[in-house]
Amino acid sequence: MDRQFLLLGVVAVSVVNGLFSPFLAVAVPIAAVLMPEIFPRSVGWVLFFSSLLTASATLLFAGVPAAVVERLLVRDRDSDAPMLIWLAGTVLLAAPTLLRLLG
Repeated sequence: MDRQFLLLGVVAVSVVNGLFSPFLAVAVPIAAVLMPEIFPRSVGWVLFFSSLLTASATLLFAGVPAAVVERLLVRDRDSDAPMLIWLAGTVLLAAPTLLRLLG
């Protein structure tokens, strides 16, 4: 598979998780505190930043196992294994969202 296609899949699943995650209820109070002062504290902006926070956390936490595998196990720089692990981790973290959307 092409590495750019796998990266696009990781980002797409993260964005879907950021928009529809059941964990947005946890992210809303955190995003309201972490928002920059130049943005108004309206509901739309808080939801935008909480979705951004959830999608970024999905990318970050799913990338940790892929980075460990790439650093410790993979010797070939052209291997797609870390990207596949990153995609699998992203899908695993987004499983509640995907199950809720599909079911």
